[in-house]
Parts: sequence; structure tokens; C-alpha cells
Amino acid sequence: HEWGGAQMPLMVLNSSSLIFFSANINANYAFLTQGASNLIYQFGSDSLKKTYIPKMYAGTWQGTMALTEPQAGSSLSDITTSAEPTEKEGVYKIVGQKIYISGGDHDATENVIHLLLARIKGAPLGVKGISLFVVPKFLPNSHKSNNVTTAGIFGKMGQKGYVAAHLMYGEQGDCLGYLVGEPHKGLAYMFQMMNEARIGTGIAAAGLASAAYYSSLKFAHERPQGRHPQSKNPAEPQISIIEHADIKRLLFYQKSIVEGSVALLTLCSYYADIATVADGTEKKKAQLLLELLTPIAKTYPSEMGNFSTSAAMQILGGAGYCDDYPIERLYRDIRINAIYEGTTAIHGLDILGRKIVIEDSAALFHFKDEVVSTIGDAARMATLKPYAQDLVDELTELIKTVDYLMRLGKSEGATTMLSNASLFLEYFGIVTIGWMWLKQAVVAETKLSQAPVSENDKIFYESKLATNAYYFAYELQKSYALRKALIENAHLITQVEKEIFV
Repeated sequence: HEWGGAQMPLMVLNSSSLIFFSANINANYAFLTQGASNLIYQFGSDSLKKTYIPKMYAGTWQGTMALTEPQAGSSLSDITTSAEPTEKEGVYKIVGQKIYISGGDHDATENVIHLLLARIKGAPLGVKGISLFVVPKFLPNSHKSNNVTTAGIFGKMGQKGYVAAHLMYGEQGDCLGYLVGEPHKGLAYMFQMMNEARIGTGIAAAGLASAAYYSSLKFAHERPQGRHPQSKNPAEPQISIIEHADIKRLLFYQKSIVEGSVALLTLCSYYADIATVADGTEKKKAQLLLELLTPIAKTYPSEMGNFSTSAAMQILGGAGYCDDYPIERLYRDIRINAIYEGTTAIHGLDILGRKIVIEDSAALFHFKDEVVSTIGDAARMATLKPYAQDLVDELTELIKTVDYLMRLGKSEGATTMLSNASLFLEYFGIVTIGWMWLKQAVVAETKLSQAPVSENDKIFYESKLATNAYYFAYELQKSYALRKALIENAHLITQVEKEIFV
């Protein structure tokens, strides 16, 4: 608060962000600045805080995260941007380039502040030699150029209002960077912002998919076309397309993805809040659950949001492909979220190769306990008991699959174990969203049993219960095929030579 912050819990902030992103995804400028300034707040010196945080919190200056390089991509251990010490302590000359830098250059704010990863000359190879720097476009207090040159602006498929820049540092003169925290700990610091951004990416995807859902829902109510299949009389009036069974299925599909995603993202925000304010075992549990669920919270809304928005376009038919309606823009805008902050493959490797085994699988055991608790609540309700049993079965199979993959890794190595990591992430995500729907169903069933309930609330809770039924009947079933592939096809990909792809 003393720096101009709002002291807002993440549950509140991210719920608000969902509305921003559903209205305009280019609100990312503000939220990226928030993440960058939080890094300075957490790890920067008092001098850096005084110089940058007030103007960044106020929106006078904008922030970015500058990681990716042409030759390295997501392999941050291979970055080559260098930092050479100057005579002034904590100040370095930066030389190198970064690509795909969101919000990297524009004139909508007075300054653009890059939180940049670079390697101090003589630093160890790999991730242990990476440091974090504040690199402003203009030097503070003087407004002189800091020789951050824009080599080009990328032409993108979507998110046209959110610039992505190719930046050169130190090409046209000295470019100064100010060390954040200790040398060689930059990647650890940056992961704080990246984890915030990963939840934010999930929020953005859920917001976009939500906008597509409500647009297609409105269209389905208003668009008359055809009659029920059993009606053969052309003299009868047409019906709204929402009365057609396949349209209802497409709406259920979207609703199950969007609201399941929002539930998970809200839960992750809750865990982040608890990890901030709690102590001891409660804090540790929240941290571990957040670690485990972050790859899912980023990836499920992003990947499934693509399909959900495609379903919205299908409801509109040809109209959805035209710019008279927002679906075609939302379809283009949402696609990048599965790439932002690490591709789906990277998050698959993360959850299976690291998060599952972290601290002797403590995060997985906490996850299991949380799901079992929800199952217990549902099992005490007659209408939800069948879904509780379904989730018991799926949770049991998930744990068995994890055990199989861990044994596979010990016997045949990480390459074989991780060959289908993306499929494992998808599988884990489907089961997790099943948990989210059962949690919502328990609340809905409880509320409906507590008279009186207003008509609007009654419809809202009944809608939750109906969507829960849809998810368990249609979406949770997809876990079987993924589980089968994970157990039976571990060697299919790894044994194929690259020459086979012709």
C-alpha cells in the first residue's frame, strides 16, 4: 500500500481480470506491468523500488519480461545476452537481443521498463549463471535514450492491439541494466513473475472463451432456423436454434470448459493468497498445491479454450467466420495463450518431470486429499453420489498411471517417461476439472436445499448441476483414451527415427 498498491487479494484481482480480458485482451499491458513491478518490489534494492515502482503502479511507466532470444527460445540456459560490470556498483552494460517481447515498444506510456535476463561476463554456464536486470527504454530522471532499439514489430495472427517487439540492447551505444537482487539468481526471481503470468494466461484464455460463449448463447436464442426433426410441416414456424439438440451440446461443451476453468483459476488464486498470509504447514500445503496445479491452470483454459471458441463459431455458422460478430476475433486472439509463458509441451514436462515428484510427491498427495474431501461431500448427497463414484474411479486410475510412469522413468529413463508428457497434462487436467465441477455441484445442491431460493438463483444452481452432469457424461470419459495411450504407447514416439517424417 505504501508504494501505491491496492492490497487486493488475488482471488479478487483475478476475478476482476477475467472481466477485463473478456472485454479486451489487450488489457495485458497493465497486468504485465503489475508482474514486472512486483519483481522489483520483492527482490530489488530500495533505490530501484523508489525509482520504478510508483510510476509502474500508477501506469505512467509500463513493464515487460524480456526472456526469449532467437537462438534459445524456451531454452533459457542457452541465452547469450551479456552484462558487463561498470564502475558503478549494480550497474551493467547490456548487449544482446530479445524477441516476442509483449508490450516491448510503444508510445502509450512515458517509459517501458524491461525485466531482462542476461549472463554476467564470466558467469557459470546454464541456468545457474543467469541474472535479472531492470533495463529502461529511457534512463530515469533524464529521459535520455538507453539504446534499446526496436528491430521490428511482429505481425501476429491475433491480439492486434498488443504489440510484440524484437528488441536490440546496446547495438547503438551503451545500454545500462540495473541488477535486481543477487547475481546468478535471475531465473529463480523471474519464475515468480512467470508463475503469476501463467495464472494470468489461464485467466485471459478463460475470459476470451467466456466472451465467445456468451456471444454464441445470445445468437442461439435469437436465430430462428428449421424445426424439430419430428416436425415435417413447413407451415409451422421456425424455432430458435437453441432448441436443437446439437446446439445445446455445443453450449454445454463451452460452459463446462469456461466455468470449469474459472473454478480452477479461482482456487489457484485462493492457494496463492493462503501461501502469502499463512504460516507453517498451511502455507506449505498451499504452495505445493499451487505448484502442482499451475501447469493445468495455464494449459487447460488455453488449449480447451481454443476448442470452446471454435464451438461458439460453429453455433453461428458462416456468420461466426465474419467480422460482423466477435467470434472470429476471439478465435484469433485466444490461440496464443497455449504458447504464452511456455508451450503446452513445456508444461507437460514440468508437471510430470518435476511437479509430480516434488518433495517426495507431497503435492500429489495433497491433491488427492483435497479431491477425496470433495468426493466425501458429494457422496452424502443422493443426487451426486454417482458422480462421486465416477471421480473416485478416475482418481484411482490417475494415481495408478502416475505410479506406472514413475516406475517407467526409473527403469528406462526420463526420455521414455516424458515422451507423452503433454498427454499426461491433458489427462490430469480433465480429472482436475471434473473435481472442479463436483465442487460446484456440491455447493449448488446445498443452496437449492436451503429455502427460500430466488428464481434467478434457482436457475443458476440448476444450470451448474446440469453442466456437471454433462461434464461427467461427455468430457470425463475422454480420460480413458488418454490413460490407455499413456500406458500402452510409451515407446511408439521415441523409437521412430527422424527420417520417417517425409
